[in-house]
Amino acid sequence: MHPQIIALAAAEHVKDMQAVATRGRRAREARRARRGVIAPTAAGRRLHQAPSPQTPCQELTARAA
Repeated sequence: MHPQIIALAAAEHVKDMQAVATRGRRAREARRARRGVIAPTAAGRRLHQAPSPQTPCQELTARAA
């Protein structure tokens, strides 16, 4: 094949892959927004939310049974 045709096909493939990645990222963000998990961003990176404070479970022992 002609090198220009190969370059055009490769560029089109890259654009398609970027579009798929963007759709996936937007779908994940929408799911997280519906769940209420979107955290503030710092420099474009998502920060994880701290877990809610819960009392730890008591340890089970063989003597308790």
